[in-house]
Amino acid sequence: MKIDVKTIRALAENIEKYKLNEVAIESEGVKLVIKKEKPERNIEYIQPQQIIPQVFIDGEAQEDKIEEAEENLNCEYITAPMVGTFYTSSAPGNPAFVRVGTEVVPGETLCIIEAMKLMNEVKAHKACKIVKILVEDGKVVKKGDKLFAIE
Repeated sequence: MKIDVKTIRALAENIEKYKLNEVAIESEGVKLVIKKEKPERNIEYIQPQQIIPQVFIDGEAQEDKIEEAEENLNCEYITAPMVGTFYTSSAPGNPAFVRVGTEVVPGETLCIIEAMKLMNEVKAHKACKIVKILVEDGKVVKKGDKLFAIE
């Protein structure tokens, strides 16, 4: 078989016709490989915006008042060990692992953080009482974000 322009054109048409990615032919010591070029994909990553609650007193934002209120709780915090989506229960419709006022023991699951389709349980590191849940269910958290106020 002789490899000529007609043969090359026929192979190229077969790539499209049969939705192939590559066709190879060898004849008389000559090897021809025709590959379909894959289009480049432009993937855009969008960083979710963090919503910062604000308190308005006399028409003026008082962000410091929120931080003061948290400090007045006189609590310790359980923080996010990784970036991901915060979930209060194991599945939609299931009861939350903990609620405000729940007393937990070391190793008890407090929430789940989903990262790259993996569900990671966040567990209590000591016996404590949940004073406040600081993140809404389904919100994105960063490593180090405060999840629970405990005492």
